[in-house]
Amino acid sequence: MKAYNLAWLEERDIRQQADRWQAQHVLTDEQAEAIRQAYPIRFKQTGTALEIGSFVFTLLAALALYGLVSITLDINSRGSGLVSLIMAGGTFAVAVFSIRSNQFYRNGIDNALWLVSALSAVWGLVLVFFQRNDVFPPFWEVCLIALPVLLAYIIYTGDTILTYFGLAAFYGLIFDGLLDISWGQSMLPFALMGASAGLFALVSWLGNSMTNAVYYSDVLTLVQWVSLFIGLAAGNYYVVRELNALLLDGRYAISPEIALPGLFWLTTFVIPLLYGVVGFRQRNRMLLVVAVIGVAGAIATVYHYVGTWPLSVTLAIHGGVVIGLAILLIRYLRMPNYGFTDAIDEEPPLELLRHVGLLTTLQGTANAQNQPTGPRFGGGDFGGGGAGEQY
Repeated sequence: MKAYNLAWLEERDIRQQADRWQAQHVLTDEQAEAIRQAYPIRFKQTGTALEIGSFVFTLLAALALYGLVSITLDINSRGSGLVSLIMAGGTFAVAVFSIRSNQFYRNGIDNALWLVSALSAVWGLVLVFFQRNDVFPPFWEVCLIALPVLLAYIIYTGDTILTYFGLAAFYGLIFDGLLDISWGQSMLPFALMGASAGLFALVSWLGNSMTNAVYYSDVLTLVQWVSLFIGLAAGNYYVVRELNALLLDGRYAISPEIALPGLFWLTTFVIPLLYGVVGFRQRNRMLLVVAVIGVAGAIATVYHYVGTWPLSVTLAIHGGVVIGLAILLIRYLRMPNYGFTDAIDEEPPLELLRHVGLLTTLQGTANAQNQPTGPRFGGGDFGGGGAGEQY
């Protein structure tokens, strides 16, 4: 069971793809209009400014209600946790009712209600069941409690804002949990790289195997982007060295050298190059974009520790090189080469090929357009040497 109608989302994607095809003159105006009539957008549509305003207003209203109830009842921390659990259930019910009655889909109000409900559930569970002698549990334990709750909400709603909090809980659990172990700080970069690689592989597999991937398309894409960047940063020499200095006791004018510096100098360049090779072979734009950013970060890392040129000169040289390479690639890829092109990539989604009704709509429109308007001949039956009853 899901919060939003999956069929409506598929129809929305079909309509959006048809609009893009019409702009590319792949579909005629009549065919595109037939698709719009067959697959109307059933969700309520609002402007971006109104969605942001609705989100902020709903969030503030929910927080004000929580504060008012807490102040009025003058309750302790456990009572505050009970209020949070009640509020989690109430906002969840309001969100479900609002979606079904008003056809909301990420209109700001529903996003805020999901966020308040999920965070209230986590906060209530922590205060009621995991607070010991009025001592708040450590951060990694809060992340461990929050992760399954947020995951359940994400599965039900497919909400991207909750996905950010879920990723924060996932990486916060690893980060803070390892810092509580004596050897955890040394293993932290490797744990983050391994967790990011595993998360990216899992999400990629889910995207290819799920039958309802359209419902989670934004969530899966967001997790892929974040996992790639976290894995890239965890292997960067600058990030590892400077973060290690921040975690050490005391202040240093220059961050101290880390253990295994050669290995992290190697990963600084190997990880973005690995992204680039895999992205080139799989024609994966996401991997290629992150690879380019990683190479730029690797060059900046080298300059930070061994560079002698002024920063302005370095930026000017790097900017000129990047702009020149971009111009050369754009000119070179005007015609497809090795599966890459500078043209807009608009491949049809699987829903267009799976949906029999859409194909029937296109075929019916095409037949109506190709139908001759002049006299029609034929249909006669001839037998032997003379005409039959029809001619």
